[in-house]
This record gives sequence, structure tokens and C-alpha cells, in this order.
Amino acid sequence: MRAEQDCNASIDTSVAFQDVRVVPGRSCGTCTLCCKAVGVEEIAKPGGVWCQHCVSGKQCTIYESRFASCRTFYCQWMMEKGLGSEWKPDRARFVLVKTEAGRHLSACVDPGYPSAWRRSPYYENLKQWAAEGIRRSPDLHIVDVMIGKRCIVILPDRDVDLGILAADEMVELGGAGATIEARKVKQPLVRA
Repeated sequence: MRAEQDCNASIDTSVAFQDVRVVPGRSCGTCTLCCKAVGVEEIAKPGGVWCQHCVSGKQCTIYESRFASCRTFYCQWMMEKGLGSEWKPDRARFVLVKTEAGRHLSACVDPGYPSAWRRSPYYENLKQWAAEGIRRSPDLHIVDVMIGKRCIVILPDRDVDLGILAADEMVELGGAGATIEARKVKQPLVRA
């Protein structure tokens, strides 16, 4: 299975009207971590750096005219009933993002707190979700951690630090049974 593993491209603009899926009673409030941890393609903002339009802990300065990907984006904490208040990004110090029709879960980590994802209960849950994703073979699901451009793939039996993921690279999972491997590969060229 191949999956793009970069929080620089993890906002999925193909999902419209997600606000109907927001868990009742949840709101971003003063949380603006997605404006740092997640990339925005329209302005070439990479994951791990603050958006030029964000006032940390307040809101987007262009909120009413913000980009399409920002309008349609909600983190998993906003959409998953089972995630408690400890999963809110400004508390967890990472943003959970699902892409590829739910086959890819990324924890886009605030580089100021690079090991936040390793704390309990987060790490145990990420490991469990990785195990569940591998059991979905042959349609493997990926769980990874992105700290800026650094990619760490979480597998049931180990974590694989792939280092910096270049713009033209993606992660490929392969193997069978108990032996799953994660590696960087060049993205296939898209021809018009």
C-alpha cells in the first residue's frame, strides 16, 4: 500500500460539509494548533511552522476569507466522539488528521513538543490503531507521526523513523503476515 505521509499535504479538500460531522458541543475555541502543525498547500505553508495568518491562541486573521482547505478541515478530535478532552490538540500538542478515505492517520506534532505523541494515553492508542490498520490487509492502513517533515511510521511491533520526507517522496508499506516494512519511495509522476 502506498500513502502520502506528509502533514504538508494532509488537509483533504475533497471532503465538503464536514461541519455536520462535528461532535455536538465541541469547538476549536482558542486552539489554533492546526495552523502550525498542518500544512496549507494554497500558500505553500509546510507542517510544523505557524501560518502567517494565525494569531496563536486566538484565531485566523483572515478567517472569513480563509482558504478552501482551511474551511473544510476539522481535526479528528472535532469529529470523533470517542476522543476525550485530552485529545484536543492544544492539550495533546499534536493534531490527528485522517486522509485517503480514512486509510491514513497522522499525528501532526507541534515541533516545540516533539515527544508529545509518546506520552500516555496517546502512544498506546496509536499502537493499537496501527495494529488494527495492519489487520485490514491487503488494504493496509497507515498510522504515522509527522514532526515537521520528519516521518515516523508506527507499526504494531516497532516504530520506523524514516527521517525527512521530501516533497517528491511518500511512504510505502509492504510485507506480509507479521513482517510489515515501511520505506520511503519516490511518488509516481502524475500525467495530465
